[in-house]
Amino acid sequence: MGPGYPLSAKNTKPGAETVALGELFNYRQARALAAEIAALEDQDPNLVFSDAMHVAVALALEDAGMANTRLNIAWMFERICPGEVREILRFRLEHPEDYMVLPMAGATEDMSPAEIAAASTLAENLTPAQLDAFFFSDNTGHA
Repeated sequence: MGPGYPLSAKNTKPGAETVALGELFNYRQARALAAEIAALEDQDPNLVFSDAMHVAVALALEDAGMANTRLNIAWMFERICPGEVREILRFRLEHPEDYMVLPMAGATEDMSPAEIAAASTLAENLTPAQLDAFFFSDNTGHA
């Protein structure tokens, strides 16, 4: 999902191409699951997918024993792979009530249409580093 996943043949790690192809397959499956869930729940598929990413990050932070800070969240977003998101979505499809008690579950799905449009515009126009700075940086600086 982030730049940490090799998607080109230029990567020199052994097996990197196989990993990249597997994660591309996982990504496509995750997007299909998000669309299926969205249809069942009358939700936007992008929000369902995003929600699963947030859950995956929260669970990964818990597993790593890391605090749920903005910097740690931004760091972990770069390390979550599509296979993890796919598994979260599969769990949601099979156990919707249990899913909703997971950390961060449902956090993105209450967004208004205006908030969704604003977030989409940001995602289309800012680089990943700019998005991280915007959403995850500490509130320090100068006016």
